[in-house]
Amino acid sequence: MDGTTVFIGLVFLLAGFIKGVIGLGLPTISMGLLAIVMPPVEAAALLIIPSFLTNVWQMVAGPSLAAVVRRLWPMMVAVCIGTWAGAGLMTGATARYGTVVLGIALALYALTGLTAFRFTIA
Repeated sequence: MDGTTVFIGLVFLLAGFIKGVIGLGLPTISMGLLAIVMPPVEAAALLIIPSFLTNVWQMVAGPSLAAVVRRLWPMMVAVCIGTWAGAGLMTGATARYGTVVLGIALALYALTGLTAFRFTIA
């Protein structure tokens, strides 16, 4: 087993622990740390199954899936559209910008999480 494989295992162990404690963070933490040793497109490919499985687990164990879907469907649609629209940043000629955009997005996510800034909806 090489050092990269051990690092990947430790990243998922840490990210899984954090997701277990606070209920979120597996993709964010994993992408940020995996990008240290591999391109973002490879890190994203590694995240597909663990992210899907943990999200399905939370969905099944949660109190009311229907209520969550009714409340968050616009965000879910926007995430799907944004993922499709941004997929080109990780492939082709613009792949070099994907790392920069990922870093900016993770930094903004961390800043909003560390500050008392909260979005409110009337």
